Amino acid sequence: MWGLLKTQHRHITYYTGPETAHDEIRKMLLRSPGGQVDLIQNEDTGIATLCLNHPDKRNAISGKMMVDLENAINALETWESGKGLIVYGNGQTFCSGGDLNMARMFCNPDDGFRMATYMQHVLGRLQRLPLLTAALIEGTGALGGGSEIAVSCDFRLFANNTAGIGFVHSRMGIVPAWGGCTRLVSIVGYNRALDLMAYRTRGGRTRSSGHRTMRRRGKQSSRSTRVAQVSFRGDVQVIRALKAICFNATTISCSESLAHEKRIFAPLWGGPANLTALSKNIKHK
Repeated sequence: MWGLLKTQHRHITYYTGPETAHDEIRKMLLRSPGGQVDLIQNEDTGIATLCLNHPDKRNAISGKMMVDLENAINALETWESGKGLIVYGNGQTFCSGGDLNMARMFCNPDDGFRMATYMQHVLGRLQRLPLLTAALIEGTGALGGGSEIAVSCDFRLFANNTAGIGFVHSRMGIVPAWGGCTRLVSIVGYNRALDLMAYRTRGGRTRSSGHRTMRRRGKQSSRSTRVAQVSFRGDVQVIRALKAICFNATTISCSESLAHEKRIFAPLWGGPANLTALSKNIKHK
């Protein structure tokens, strides 16, 4: 199996740095202020609500909010009367992904790897909670890191007014790192996951199939070329990283896939495509 992984990874930059102690990463993340995560536990119903509360940034996740999220999960893990959890966003959006101020503060592969390690740990614990969990997705939807939070829940509930889930990481010159790619492949399958993450011009939203068919046979070559140029638009390292992560998710265990996901992500964080997106304020447009 390692031979297959080596074949994939030789085409991408793979982070080989060391792990950092969990408490040290918490201290780092707390340097990124803004927003909060509000947990309410209803003892009568056994249902808790968890609000991503950063409305002036469309509920973008700051470093502080990552720590808040872990603190909330600490409480839920020991809640003896808990049956269910609803995760939602304040106002007319679920979550627009990572806070750009945080991204600029920690804009290097080492800090990117630390952040990914922390959020994989936190969202893994969210997924393993002994409660039934649902992400309530409204308004502009769950984008980027918000989509990774959503797929860590057992269910995703869509309001009538929502734009849905958008795995739009490639627009920021990165790939999922909080476990979103590995989990998405397990939920929708390999082709569908690639379709949702790699087709930038389609917005990264839900569609019916990962297959595309040419309906007219005339000028097949030129039409195919145009389709490829539209569908595969994006940074070459990002596209190759997405392919490698999805491939891993279908061929190795979940824990191994998660470990590779964050190490494939890290070199892109603060890389050329990511820095270009940050300089242009391309925030899931």
